[in-house]
Amino acid sequence: MNQPLPTLEGTKRIPIFPLPVALFPGTMLPLHIFEERYKAMVRDCLAGEKIFGVTFVMGREGFPPPVGRVGCAAFIIATVPLEEGRMNILTTGLSRYHALEYFQDEPYLEGLVTFFDDQPITENLTEVAEAVRATFQRTIKAIRAMSREEDTFPDDLPEDPKALSFLVASLLQMSDEQKMTLLELTDTGERLDRLRRLLIPAVEKYELRAAVNELAKTNGHGPHGRLGRLDS
Repeated sequence: MNQPLPTLEGTKRIPIFPLPVALFPGTMLPLHIFEERYKAMVRDCLAGEKIFGVTFVMGREGFPPPVGRVGCAAFIIATVPLEEGRMNILTTGLSRYHALEYFQDEPYLEGLVTFFDDQPITENLTEVAEAVRATFQRTIKAIRAMSREEDTFPDDLPEDPKALSFLVASLLQMSDEQKMTLLELTDTGERLDRLRRLLIPAVEKYELRAAVNELAKTNGHGPHGRLGRLDS
């Protein structure tokens, strides 16, 4: 997992894996590969640059994705072979792209895509980045307080504002439309600001649920064995 990741620029033809997922750069995506066409796609990727595109679709009615749809290139960093040619793979998001054209010459879809990145940061994003970091850490703490199961939330969040915005956007629960809007944005500051506004009601909800959950453990009694009087 310490292997250097390729840099993608310009225009390139790559395999396309349509999924109901908005993949963000720098975030992990595990996949179970079982369909024959995608077994072939992954084999071809492993024999080449280990890259394919993840483009959002919802159901078969969304296939193929519309030209112009934003997706994100995925790089295969680990594979686990299974029976009958199936496999589990771990990928990480690289660069985002706009799809220019699709091809169906192979068993799987391919696309001619053009890669893009955020605009250069010209403003000080320290304040908004710290607000997003602190509020998201509160959210993680509240979620962990409600569940004893292991989670995949990171203990440390990136210092880089762009990387932080991608990671939080990938982990925060929101609608598919909101995820895609954040994926398409090229202004890091605007993405962070939108995340800050989304996180405020989210952390309040999770902290309230965590408090109720903690109180429920006392079976209706307060810290001294009973609920306090309402008129005290």
